[in-house]
Amino acid sequence: MYESILVPTDGSEISATAAEEAIELADDGGTIHALAVVEALPMYKQSGKGAKLEGSDESEARAYLTDATDRIEAMADDAGVDCETKITSGVPHREIVSYAEENDADVIVMGKRGQGAAANDILGSTTERVVERSSSKVLTVPEA
Repeated sequence: MYESILVPTDGSEISATAAEEAIELADDGGTIHALAVVEALPMYKQSGKGAKLEGSDESEARAYLTDATDRIEAMADDAGVDCETKITSGVPHREIVSYAEENDADVIVMGKRGQGAAANDILGSTTERVVERSSSKVLTVPEA
């Protein structure tokens, strides 16, 4: 269905569910892009998993997110779908939208809410910001 699919991940179960959905949507010869963002904000402003890594350094966050992108890559490999992974630093919604534009993503598939689910009623703040700012289609996947 889609040739280039971006799957942002924060390591949450919902981002793994979104990856499963993305793999199902991939065309033969399509590529999944697993992107994780180390949140570059002061700790008091961080959302989601970043807040749970309080007191840790960036290398610990990168190791956690490497595991998350590696899991998505393994899922894609098992399904015979190409996968590229990237971990970057910055403001998550900005990095996601930028990556989608730079890589001509046909669609962004992400969970409605990730690690910071308790802070938002309908959509997670990152998901909401991506939906508002992206020129790509955005498919939001609900929690099971």
